[in-house]
Amino acid sequence: MSFDLIHVDQHTLLQVQQSGPPTVVYRCELQGVPCGLFVEGTTSAVSAHLRGHGNIGPDNASTSCTWGSCSETLKRGSLSRHILTHLGVKVRCSVCRVVMCRRDLIRAHIKTSTSCGFASAETVDGPEGHIVVPTTWSTAHQV
Repeated sequence: MSFDLIHVDQHTLLQVQQSGPPTVVYRCELQGVPCGLFVEGTTSAVSAHLRGHGNIGPDNASTSCTWGSCSETLKRGSLSRHILTHLGVKVRCSVCRVVMCRRDLIRAHIKTSTSCGFASAETVDGPEGHIVVPTTWSTAHQV
């Protein structure tokens, strides 16, 4: 899988690097409110981004996904996790390498598997991801 490199300002870089390098971000594709920003492919980052778009309210309220051409109706509390499917972000078991679409499913797999009991969940980045590179890096530091 190849990623395009994008450069961001120091403020944005500090926000996305809190989870540790490398940081992979995805272009916001919410319809009706294009912001042109990139969001990290985690449920917490997507949730924060959605709040910035005014998507707030009780988690059990119904809402529609407006990412790309999607119009699926779901609970507001599930929207961030749902958007990760649009980004192509998946999770893999570090032992048997099985890939699933949600972290909670991998955790259940690890908990119930006899051979994967000491495994960890590894994030598999989606195909449209961009690696964040500090603007102060020289070409020699780029991937």
